[in-house]
Amino acid sequence: MRKEGRAISVTVDLEGSAAIPRSNGEPVFDAPWQSRAFGMVVSLHESGLYPWDEFKARLIEEIDRSGIDETCDPALYYRQFTAAFTRLMVEKGLLDGEEIALRTLAEREALSHDESDPDHTHPHSH
Repeated sequence: MRKEGRAISVTVDLEGSAAIPRSNGEPVFDAPWQSRAFGMVVSLHESGLYPWDEFKARLIEEIDRSGIDETCDPALYYRQFTAAFTRLMVEKGLLDGEEIALRTLAEREALSHDESDPDHTHPHSH
């Protein structure tokens, strides 16, 4: 990113329980949404929307709240990561917490399977 003609480099300072999953020193993303979420958080920080430590504090709180501080599973880590980001955006008034909750519920219902659903005929149990 450039600001007033000079390059800006952000050091992603996340250590301890907030450490980004890594392999050979490089961030690990198991799915495209994880790298997109990471890029969005870094980009919005670089644009000056919030100080990095403000996001970092929310991430540490989210990890502590979940009781799971193992970062070996990128899917779990990035769910915590996006929850922290969402909370920060709600606190800043950039996202509507009620709308997020409603959309989350709608997605959860859409993804759930009803065993009595005639379109749900594959052989396994939920």
